[in-house]
Amino acid sequence: MKILSAYKNFADKRGVLKGIINSGEWHELNYIETFAGKMRGNHYHKTTRELFFIISGDIEVSISPIDRKKTEVYHFHKGDIFIVEPLEIHAFICKTDAQWINLLSAKIDKKNPDLYTA
Repeated sequence: MKILSAYKNFADKRGVLKGIINSGEWHELNYIETFAGKMRGNHYHKTTRELFFIISGDIEVSISPIDRKKTEVYHFHKGDIFIVEPLEIHAFICKTDAQWINLLSAKIDKKNPDLYTA
């Protein structure tokens, strides 16, 4: 997992502009809402990278390699940005209702998805 900082933060009397990412190649963008107490993910990808930008909520993210030898737990909140790398099992437990944006480095192919159950 790679935790990112916004590449740009700008605020004036009109509001705020936050630069989420300005590098890499992203092919799919998703908006996700999840209710408190619910889990998403608990899978991994062999080749796809995923970027997440938390819009609102408190989310616990567990990351482990596919051999499950070590699990790291992170807590993310509004404004946090991170990338999940290939072969990292990732599970999201929403501590509160949450909203986030998800970008994928490859489109999910319905006939042959790069999506593997942990």
